[in-house]
Amino acid sequence: MLAIIIGVAILAIVIYIAFKVLGSIVVGLGLIAIVFVASYFILGSVPDLREVPIIGRYLPELPTTTGEAIAIIRNVLYNVKVLDVSRDIDGRLLISVANTGKMQLSRFNVFVNGQQVSVLNTPVDPLDSGEVTVLQLNWSSDYAKIEVKTDQTSTLYP
Repeated sequence: MLAIIIGVAILAIVIYIAFKVLGSIVVGLGLIAIVFVASYFILGSVPDLREVPIIGRYLPELPTTTGEAIAIIRNVLYNVKVLDVSRDIDGRLLISVANTGKMQLSRFNVFVNGQQVSVLNTPVDPLDSGEVTVLQLNWSSDYAKIEVKTDQTSTLYP
């Protein structure tokens, strides 16, 4: 019985401290909001968060347009990365690609030096998040630029 009473007392203390901390956070955020609203009324614009002393340099740059925000979200969801480029025994290009996004990628097309090149092997399609596949290309010459395109995204190498 004594253990239950002590346990309830400790739980009550923890809940009380949690509410005090949450209350302090809410008050702090409210004060920051008041400063931004006041600066808007006084100066006519909301200050840039990156110009806030001490913490501003640690904040990421926020998108300024809707298009930039959509591009950031799309890059998180759909992203392909070229891991390595090598040659097979016949001298044709082998490209290792990884899906570093969160969604599946499908229909790989490869352009070498601006020319579309056929993929000789059958790569994993669709490529799930975190998976890696190798594309064997019908290209045995030198290359300056390789572009891997899918239905959702594209990437350049190097």
